[in-house]
Amino acid sequence: MLFLLNAVVLKLPETVHLPRELAHLKRASPKAVLEAGEVLYAKHPRLEYDRRDIAEWYCALLVSKAPEANGALFVKGSSGYVGQVAVIPFPLLASLRTDQERGRSIEGEVYRTVWAAASMVTYAPG
Repeated sequence: MLFLLNAVVLKLPETVHLPRELAHLKRASPKAVLEAGEVLYAKHPRLEYDRRDIAEWYCALLVSKAPEANGALFVKGSSGYVGQVAVIPFPLLASLRTDQERGRSIEGEVYRTVWAAASMVTYAPG
């Protein structure tokens, strides 16, 4: 499964094992899992670049709580990071992934076509 985390398209593994100290998140609500991402970003502001391992298991956990989501954006606000999830058309994700794998920077396109797009479906998981 492809998942857009900020401006990086991740290919999530089939199975992911959470670190033992975070196993409680399997029982958490979708909102609590999104909030856990906000805490992660406070500790690792470049999570998707610097801690790809954590980014992958976090996104897999988020998908398990909000299966229709295939993107998440975390932005630093005045009181910390704020996260939102999105439903992104698969062809767009695949195209971004291809460009990323070819070494092209996709950040500008991601913010222009995904996160700034008025038609993007975003929601707060229950």
